[in-house]
Amino acid sequence: MRKSLVTLLPLLLVWATISPVRAQEPKPSDQKSTTPATTGDAEHPQNEVEKMMAEAKMHGETIYGTKIDESKQDTAQTADGVDRARILYLPQPAYPPIARAAHATGEVDVRVIIDYDGKVIAAAAVSGHPLLQAASVKAAREALFGPSKLNGVPVRVTGVIRYTFTLN
Repeated sequence: MRKSLVTLLPLLLVWATISPVRAQEPKPSDQKSTTPATTGDAEHPQNEVEKMMAEAKMHGETIYGTKIDESKQDTAQTADGVDRARILYLPQPAYPPIARAAHATGEVDVRVIIDYDGKVIAAAAVSGHPLLQAASVKAAREALFGPSKLNGVPVRVTGVIRYTFTLN
């Protein structure tokens, strides 16, 4: 009996030390930010798009914001003079069977980064039903855009593609 108590004593001490810490309310300074995981911050990016944006910023590169534009106009520009991202090919996401069974509907916004040649190089869902997000991101990765340009020079841009899921 004495031998087993000696063996358990260190475990009991560890448990006694940890238990009160778990029971305490976290101090306001200890609490994590309550912002959604998709927004992240410059120090700790949360998704593929944020990581790529942070990496570009670290290297002094600029990824311009753009509006994803379904029109075929070549002259449409953003406020900073960057041509809007014109959609050449935008596949519709497949409705996931589990989402259909759960009657999940609504809009899903997917932030994308479009490379110099119009290909999507990063995509991350920023809003929408969780059961619909993966299908939306997959479809967004397959999208193709006309190259965005600033003063005639191709640039990388970021924008949001919105998918709408409805049940018939």
